[in-house]
Amino acid sequence: MTLPELSSQSLADQAYKALRAAIVQGDLPWGDKITERGLAASLGVSPTPVREALRRLEQEQLVERTGPRSLRVATVSPQARSESGTIEAALEGVAARFAAEKATKTHLERMQQLLDAADDAAVILREDRDAGRALTPDQVERIFNAVRDFHAQIELAADNIQLTRTLAQVRAFSRSERLKVAAAQLNAGATSQIQRYGQHHQILAALRDRNSDLAEQLARVHALSSAGDLAGWDA
Repeated sequence: MTLPELSSQSLADQAYKALRAAIVQGDLPWGDKITERGLAASLGVSPTPVREALRRLEQEQLVERTGPRSLRVATVSPQARSESGTIEAALEGVAARFAAEKATKTHLERMQQLLDAADDAAVILREDRDAGRALTPDQVERIFNAVRDFHAQIELAADNIQLTRTLAQVRAFSRSERLKVAAAQLNAGATSQIQRYGQHHQILAALRDRNSDLAEQLARVHALSSAGDLAGWDA
């Protein structure tokens, strides 16, 4: 594992951001044993800022202490995943409502570009799957990244710092876990993935129409469906 070295400015805050990102991205997987000194060495700082960062991560329940000197990246139970997914869905609905009210032409054009890129990748993916060819990780990740960026663009258009921070706190699944589940479902031909993919265009249409009620409803239903699948797939 390679973590970026930190500068001297706000080391505890930088350590927190770097470690949190590593957990979310899956570079520090769930259940992995970690130590202050090991993390400090990887980040190129003393143990003190890492200790402060780990305290913050413990408060967010992303890290748990298993003994006086031992820690590990927390795991997330199916019940906790389901509850976090319900909260996240409500917040994503609010983000879509705000975006319907605030999105600029540039925001909407960027969302369309992202869905166009995802559509192109989806066509190739379907052709390969129909022909019996195994899906490659790159194929799945290309669609996954475009869709994630689409949702990120909605949050950007919502333009609400408190909402963005709260969403970041409640998201229980790391990027790697979500990608693993998406790949498993696509390879298995899960119809829920195909149905949910089409919902992105419906959400964008509601945003273009400035229909905040519909945008919120569509985004919430979409996110709840995704959370339900994630909570039920323990590959």
